[in-house]
Amino acid sequence: MYVFIVNPIAGNGKSKKIFSKIRKTELFKEINETVYYTKYDGHAEEIAANLINLNQRKVEAIIVISGDGTLHEVINGLSNDTNIPVAFIPGGSGNDFARGVQLGRNPIRIFHEIIKNREASPYWLGTYKIDEKRQHFVNSIGFGFDAAVAKRANESSMKKFLNKLHLGQLSYLSALISVLFRFQFFNVELEIDGKKRRYNRCFMVLVGNHPYLGGGLKILPEAKVQPDKFSILMIHSVSKLKVLGVFLTVLWGGHVNFSEVTVVEAEKLKIISNKQLDYQVDGETDKIAPLQSCTIVKKTYPIHILGTEREESEIKKIS
Repeated sequence: MYVFIVNPIAGNGKSKKIFSKIRKTELFKEINETVYYTKYDGHAEEIAANLINLNQRKVEAIIVISGDGTLHEVINGLSNDTNIPVAFIPGGSGNDFARGVQLGRNPIRIFHEIIKNREASPYWLGTYKIDEKRQHFVNSIGFGFDAAVAKRANESSMKKFLNKLHLGQLSYLSALISVLFRFQFFNVELEIDGKKRRYNRCFMVLVGNHPYLGGGLKILPEAKVQPDKFSILMIHSVSKLKVLGVFLTVLWGGHVNFSEVTVVEAEKLKIISNKQLDYQVDGETDKIAPLQSCTIVKKTYPIHILGTEREESEIKKIS
């Protein structure tokens, strides 16, 4: 049985339209399936958690049709030891995960790969712990400016309009400029693989499993899907005008050449700030209290992602 989890409002209804096309295909009619539509924030996590109570051998795969936020919920709803493969058909506004694993843009083709190819690719999640709360992140976790921008972008009235025009990046850039001159620097202590470093006038700290953020910005250009290590980017000791220059050069990867930008690879990161700090996880925002710590590591065992294997020959649409 294939389990579909569809967020009908993701991408201003894009996910719902994609699923409507998929269920009209001959291939869809050949499979045994169950469909769940999410109805509220956190619903996908509840659905995934309930699937664990089923006989896992009966579930061929969970196919998520949504944006990255719903995928984040599904991953966190599954138990750590589940062997159920997960597949993702992007239907949101950002779709950074799809870029990170090179899924492609044709949802019918991705669906064909999921059902017919059945070859899973490993993907190592990040795990973060704040106090006793431990969760996974699919794309990235960011502290400071990155989180403030994500919060502003999520609240923006322009987001829906720009998404309809397939200009999701502009929503992020618009929020960036809006937040830039109001944002306050913070001091932070980082423990990277056991070595402590202190950064004053810090602007942001970002940890990523792949290069992309904010709807396609290649902010960690050298990041790879790999076990053990993730990439960390820090912007520090910088003026706000220069920050604007840093982000403008993100479009072609030139930001990593600024002396105020530090990029490292690590297996473990612990972060402690001197003040309350906004953070984002896969685009969703929250706060940590002053002097509260967050510890980040790679998940030991990978999840298994279907649909990422690309063939050289074009697969015909099934309609």
